[in-house]
Amino acid sequence: MADSKKSTVVIASVLKPVDDSRMYEKIGLTLSGSGRYDVHIIGCDSAKIKNASLTQHPFRPFGRISVRRFFAPWKIFLMARKVRPDIFMIATHELLYVALLLKMLIGCRIIYDVRENYYWNILYTPAFPLLLKPFVAFYVRGKEILSAKFVDHFLLAEKGYEQELKFPGNRYTVIENKVSLHCGERERPDFNLQGRPINLIFSGTIAETTGVFTAIDLAVKLHVIDDRIRLTIIGFCSQRRVLEKIRLLIRPRPFINLITRDAPIPHAEIFDHIRRADFGLVTYQINPSTMNSIPTKIYEYLGFKLPILLVNHRPWVDFCAPYSASVVFDAGHFDAARIYREMTERVFYMSEPSAVYWKAEEPALLQAVASVLD
Repeated sequence: MADSKKSTVVIASVLKPVDDSRMYEKIGLTLSGSGRYDVHIIGCDSAKIKNASLTQHPFRPFGRISVRRFFAPWKIFLMARKVRPDIFMIATHELLYVALLLKMLIGCRIIYDVRENYYWNILYTPAFPLLLKPFVAFYVRGKEILSAKFVDHFLLAEKGYEQELKFPGNRYTVIENKVSLHCGERERPDFNLQGRPINLIFSGTIAETTGVFTAIDLAVKLHVIDDRIRLTIIGFCSQRRVLEKIRLLIRPRPFINLITRDAPIPHAEIFDHIRRADFGLVTYQINPSTMNSIPTKIYEYLGFKLPILLVNHRPWVDFCAPYSASVVFDAGHFDAARIYREMTERVFYMSEPSAVYWKAEEPALLQAVASVLD
């Protein structure tokens, strides 16, 4: 039975798993670790990470386009109503309507954790048919604007959202998606590449917009120069068309290894592969949905002191520059020979990365959550 002195917080998402990095590892464990909150996480079933300090409520995963997804918000509503939270924290716009209904019924406070600028994502990614994109984008943004006055507080996962989003008004706190633990020394901190395979990694969401095909192209060209080059692609891919294209491309190339499943890969498994890699690839297509964001994998690679092959986007280049962490290239017309030279000759991480760890975000998060109960 929960401590009666604690406030109850439910953190919920339609598509994210109960062991999701941000919901569970970062926000969930921070709140439960403070001793002030009884934390419940609602999401898709996954690796079922157990932690006595919080409670997970998993439901069976479903496809991104499915009938079950349509009913998922109402399933979450019923689960949350049983818990009767003091704070209902939602990690997707799909739960705005049920959050408002829950607030009317039990008087809970609502926190909207804005993880993406959905308006730009819908318009500039291939998730929806071309003719449907503007209608879906305007519907989602309209829903956010109309619901905003009933939301008690917003968490913004990117500093750039302060300029991009107007509906939070001044009721927001920026809580960046930094790496959730101090990663410590890697297995090969001296970066000596002589006489062994050179392991590249592309981790996280696998999609055309996250640059998976640029990563493959780069690995292929580097492998022509040095056949010790290896590439591991690890993460979740929601689009079957993209997955089949990747498999077709890598079939004749045994030096590329694809690790993906029907559900998100546990974060600990991804970290294990990052720890053993020599270079991390950040190859996003730059468009309005990505230009003002810092990909989570940049924080992760910096946290592991992993050298980065980084697409030339000025904010990301500037962010990595103080640590001498990256080899920068232009995705459209890169010089593989020059990249390889820098990979093998440069000295990386002349200074210790800072401003990349989740620990720095915890005080602001705790203050923001406490403020909605005042």
